[in-house]
Amino acid sequence: MSKYMSFESETFTNKELLVEALKEMGFENVTVGTDLLLQGYDKRDQKLADVVIRRDSVKSQRFLGDIGFQKTAKGYSLVVDDMDLDYRLGRDFIKRLQTQYHEATARKIAKRLGGSLIKETVGKTVKIRVKF
Repeated sequence: MSKYMSFESETFTNKELLVEALKEMGFENVTVGTDLLLQGYDKRDQKLADVVIRRDSVKSQRFLGDIGFQKTAKGYSLVVDDMDLDYRLGRDFIKRLQTQYHEATARKIAKRLGGSLIKETVGKTVKIRVKF
């Protein structure tokens, strides 16, 4: 049975950088608001989020529910249908999103300092440096 899962241990503190990271991952239509209702497979399991990727806006995937990020005291935490995470996004989705988020943060710092971004992959580790 499909149900929404929340990942409160993995948070993203900056909403703008989160949206930028999602767009870098190919999610072009990201809705930002307050307490937006997530539409999912099970109408009884309704959740709210502040940053939402509507399932209808992602044509390449057939998601069972919307992907959301709910604002908490720590930041924005992922709210996603467990079947979408397992079969559509992949269990490594959070790690890939974290990598994009950190890269967006580094780009912002590089721009502020007037430097450039250097990205290096060593095995499974991605190193991002700012050169100025």
